[in-house]
Amino acid sequence: MQEPHVFEFVQKYGLHGFLIYKPVEPDYIWLNIQILRYLGFAPPSHILKKSKAEEYLKFSNWKELILKIKHDPEKSGQIRLKTSRGHFRKFSYKAIELPGGALIFALEEQKQNVIQQLSDSIAGGISSKEISQMKKRFELKRLFIEQAPSAIAMFDNNLKYIAVSKRWLKDYQIEDIDVIGKSHYEIFPEIGEDWKKIHQECLSGAIHSMDEECFVRADGTENWITWEVRPWYNSENLIGGIIMHTADITEIKNSEAENHRKQELMEKVLESVEVGIVACDAKGNLTLFNQATKEWHGLPAESVPKEELSRHYGLYNADGTRALEQHEIPLIKALNNGPIANEVIRIRPVNGEEITVSVNGVQVFDHDGNLDGAVVAMHNINHRLQAEKKLRISEQTFRGSFEHAAIGMAILDINGNWLSVNKSLCNIIGYTEEELRKLTFQDITHPDDLNSDLNLLNELVAGEREFYHMEKRYFHKNGSIVFIKLAVSLVRDHKGRPLHFVSQITDITKEKIASEKLRSTLNKLEGIFNASTHVSIISTDSEGRIESFNKGAERMLGYTQTEVSQQLNITAIHVSKELESFSKNLFSDYENYDLPQFLDKISNSKNFKNKDWTYVRKDGTEFPVQLAITSISDSSENTGYLFMAIDITNLKIVEEELSSVMTITQEQNARLKNFAHIVSHNLRSHSSNIGMLLDLAMRDYPELKKNEIFSHLNNASGNLSETIEHLNEVTLINTAVEENLDAVNLCKSVENITHAITAIAARQNVDIYNNIAEDIFVLGVPAYIDSILLNFMTNAVKYSSLERDAFIKLSANVLEDGFVRIDIEDNGLGIDLKKHGRKLFGMYKTFHKHKDSRGIGLFITKNQIEALHGKVQVQSAPGQGTTFSIYLKNYEKS
Repeated sequence: MQEPHVFEFVQKYGLHGFLIYKPVEPDYIWLNIQILRYLGFAPPSHILKKSKAEEYLKFSNWKELILKIKHDPEKSGQIRLKTSRGHFRKFSYKAIELPGGALIFALEEQKQNVIQQLSDSIAGGISSKEISQMKKRFELKRLFIEQAPSAIAMFDNNLKYIAVSKRWLKDYQIEDIDVIGKSHYEIFPEIGEDWKKIHQECLSGAIHSMDEECFVRADGTENWITWEVRPWYNSENLIGGIIMHTADITEIKNSEAENHRKQELMEKVLESVEVGIVACDAKGNLTLFNQATKEWHGLPAESVPKEELSRHYGLYNADGTRALEQHEIPLIKALNNGPIANEVIRIRPVNGEEITVSVNGVQVFDHDGNLDGAVVAMHNINHRLQAEKKLRISEQTFRGSFEHAAIGMAILDINGNWLSVNKSLCNIIGYTEEELRKLTFQDITHPDDLNSDLNLLNELVAGEREFYHMEKRYFHKNGSIVFIKLAVSLVRDHKGRPLHFVSQITDITKEKIASEKLRSTLNKLEGIFNASTHVSIISTDSEGRIESFNKGAERMLGYTQTEVSQQLNITAIHVSKELESFSKNLFSDYENYDLPQFLDKISNSKNFKNKDWTYVRKDGTEFPVQLAITSISDSSENTGYLFMAIDITNLKIVEEELSSVMTITQEQNARLKNFAHIVSHNLRSHSSNIGMLLDLAMRDYPELKKNEIFSHLNNASGNLSETIEHLNEVTLINTAVEENLDAVNLCKSVENITHAITAIAARQNVDIYNNIAEDIFVLGVPAYIDSILLNFMTNAVKYSSLERDAFIKLSANVLEDGFVRIDIEDNGLGIDLKKHGRKLFGMYKTFHKHKDSRGIGLFITKNQIEALHGKVQVQSAPGQGTTFSIYLKNYEKS
């Protein structure tokens, strides 16, 4: 096919452009500038743009079309191309095949418009040159309309869009609608008959226009437009449709309305506001004198010479001592000199209250920048001055209360920084005011209380509460916890914005500790009361009527709580004769006493604190109990009694048996002690004789020293003597201990032992630290205490580690149970307690390979501790060290 043939084909059928397909690259197409612009894409830099076919058309349909067109002699049909907005538009195509199998598709959109008319005219015999010229003219018109800065739309005779400017689409908010080929009435269904009439008249040759008109959209919004509608003519000078030109003046109309509203509002404000507004022209003549000013002066605006203004309107200085000079009048001052701010004057009307005002003023200029006058605004500050006076008094009062308050007080900013604190708060938390200024309240608040505090603070700032109270904890400067009761209120400025917090802090640490102890005690008592099934706990009122009855009392006596509560008297569970016997010991005239007197007397008698009584069960049987009777008081007033008893039936039986056993045991112990003394004495005599004979034999026969059997015999004799000494020492441990008990100062005892073992400790490079207070005494035998300390300390030196700096640390603490705990800690070799724990204190038990180990020291030491009614515990791990904890009775000076 020749090139002129291709060009003529495109000119004839490609009204909206063309695309090219090449079989060598089947996945691509080439589009010309015209069709790309028509689809809404930016024109390419070259005549043709190569793109993937799937970007512009449905790829599966495109493949089918290519296969189909090869066998279609007409090579025509329809195709759908994708626009820049993602929509598909339908086009008619005619295709021709080029050498090599390439296809050119001439494209024309399927819409009934002027271009279609041009295409149709081809059949009428119009030359291709004329058609081309017509196309070019129309394209120019369309491009002109599209790019026009105003709102223009071109319609055919059926009021269908041919061309439209971007401004038209924007003004009427239809940018997302493809209007070409669609009816104007379809796009704007709200168009009324009056507009339709205008359209028809213009299609008949009329021209209509309007400077401004309100157009109500379907959604109710109003558009103000200025418009013109006129017909357009084709090449045959026939009306081809109409052109509308509109301008949206909605903003102008809205602006005019807003200006009018503001002017009206300003006039109303000036007349109703409680601010005096006065204005003058460039010559100083009054031009504005609002209602507030008239009321303050008691006069209307009048034509008064500038030099008479002060006298006429009663203008005085701030103190009210003299009338203002002309140049001092704020309005004249602003006119002559420019802006003034917060100038205070007094207005003293002929009749009425004197007013103090604060004045602000500026110059006024015309549109050319020439001085046109001045205006001032006056604010009545009488109330402010009175408030300031009251505030000064209030601040002085607050400052005195703040500084000398018995509770802590503080002022903090909204970020929690301390602005001002009083001495009481400094005493509560231990910081000086200067130190607190470097901190926030968050820094010293216990973390568990901080979130609650911040949440309440946020509610206070948000206006959800006027103040809040809470209990929280502060950290004292020394690190201790301080319990406080906090009350916080918020001070705001005149606009309601938060200024600062005022906090009141009360130290409740003592109350908290007391409350916690009380709560713990009550919980324990309640638990004891409810859980004690073997202890009878009964409470009565001051008259002896039973009020509470625990499970132990129910089990012991056979009654239920319901049966006895406020129904039985305490005497119902006691033996009458026993009560009578006890009363004889308490009262000289025992026949004339009453029960409340008896209970009061017996609860305060030392002789009846823990006495054996007899209880009577519900079935009448009697059994012995040990009973404690305590009075219950409230503010020194006796409100009742508490009876606590345990069943001692079995105890009485055991006491009898134990008494018999004790007698036998004492006799046997005496025999065993005598036996031990005899054995120890006799064996020691024989052992000494054997040792002496061996010494004599070696002196007379020195060669015996080399005899192995004789050497073993000599060692055995020595061991026998040592064993007998140990046996004798153990025998003597429990002899006459009670008679030799005395107060022993632990610190001094440790110092003495330390001096005694200084040499061996230095040899082993062991440091000894005595951390025992000088005022701690234990009850014991001094020799035993020294022996116990010496044994543990020498063992610690003996079994120290060579792998680290060895130490021995001694400390002591007085316990609440009447004992003193002595801790002897070392970092030596340690002991495997899992392996040796059970035999640690056994006789002749050793746990380390040391030449001096005998296994007797810990055994004797444990016996000495137990003889002093104490105990010993151990914590140890191999390679880490050992801590022995010794518990001995505390010595308290009477």
